[in-house]
Amino acid sequence: MQRQFDSFVSVAPDVLAVHWGWVIALGILVGALGILAIIRARMATFIAVGFLGVLLVVSAVSVLIFAFTTAGLWTDFFVHVVWAVLLAIVGIMLLTRPAISAEAITLLIAFYFIAEGVLIIGFALTSHIDGLWMYLLQGGVALVLGALLLTGWPFTGLWAIGTFLGIDLLFKGWGIIALGFALRAISEGNLL
Repeated sequence: MQRQFDSFVSVAPDVLAVHWGWVIALGILVGALGILAIIRARMATFIAVGFLGVLLVVSAVSVLIFAFTTAGLWTDFFVHVVWAVLLAIVGIMLLTRPAISAEAITLLIAFYFIAEGVLIIGFALTSHIDGLWMYLLQGGVALVLGALLLTGWPFTGLWAIGTFLGIDLLFKGWGIIALGFALRAISEGNLL
């Protein structure tokens, strides 16, 4: 049986395999950014909230331009204008009040984790599948994360998003480094 990585190895371009050092350097950079985001979680939280605010404002401008440039029904025009106004309001709120916005986003994340945990555990207990304990563990971890965020709220709102972003970047960095070493093995001919 062919694994997913095996199909990647068989179609990997030679140019990519030759420049494996750059891929490892990128992985180290991404991992270092993850460590920095974990250490400076509050700053990373505010940067992430500000970035989301900028994305929403840019989206509002795009939707407004789309509303004026496309010909159609008046109801479509007004729906797009209202959508653009709502996007702009939320984006400006995120940009001008990052601490309160981070707390609100963290509260939503906490409720999401709790709902996810309950649903995963419910799925695991009602369906007859192999690996039941993995689903129960996944649901339990989601419940614990949600409960931790909820019990420490609003203070968790100031660091949780940055910490989660840092952990995500750290794991992505490790994955990119692993890809770089696999590309090195391809360039040396060890996997082919």
